[in-house]
Amino acid sequence: MRQTIRSEALRAVSGSSILAVYLVAVLMPVFVLVSDGSRFDLAGLDSAAATSLLLEPLAWSAISAAFVGAYGVTRECYYGSMDRTLTGVGFPRAFAAKLVAGALVAVALSVCIFVIWTVGASVFLAQEGLTLALAGGTWRIYAGALLGVVLGAFIGGAIGWITRNYYVTAAIVLVLPMAVEFALLRTAPELARFSPGLALAALGVPRYQDKLLEFAPALCIALAWAVALVAVAWGMGRKRAA
Repeated sequence: MRQTIRSEALRAVSGSSILAVYLVAVLMPVFVLVSDGSRFDLAGLDSAAATSLLLEPLAWSAISAAFVGAYGVTRECYYGSMDRTLTGVGFPRAFAAKLVAGALVAVALSVCIFVIWTVGASVFLAQEGLTLALAGGTWRIYAGALLGVVLGAFIGGAIGWITRNYYVTAAIVLVLPMAVEFALLRTAPELARFSPGLALAALGVPRYQDKLLEFAPALCIALAWAVALVAVAWGMGRKRAA
């Protein structure tokens, strides 16, 4: 099983098409950063508060991770090689290996993005006469965001197995959060906070703008989404393989 996971991880980062995955991996944090212009106004903030403000968008890396987690499944479906993979290793091994490999790749990409983002934040803070202050609150953003990345990758991988379609999966895991969940966050936060994308984001920024869930309920909701979708994907995959 370890070798299968390794093969899937290598396959997920091979080929020129992986460039799209790298771009998508930074899509949601950048979208959150630029959608709220107030993040660039640090007047009156101390270094700790300003650092947290600039690092908060990393919590939305979990949504990008859903696309990364699904990529190993949907790419094979797109190129028509999934049947060969299932014939070679069997559905149970392929299913588990692709989910685990997707999560590993998503974590690796996210850690790289966190480092680059932090360096960029440090440069921006220096231009504003402030310094990067990695206090307890900022480390909680990193930790919560990484937890969200793992669960997001599993959710995305499960959706990939359910749809087995590159474009449909991309629409569900990327367009839906950006077009629907963000809109609901402004108009109906009491409903939006239970959506998968915003529950994942709340792991890194609990009670964000007093609209998202606290950490514990957000973790429960995110786990519920992950378990439910993985179970549905497994059931549908077993039926197709029978």
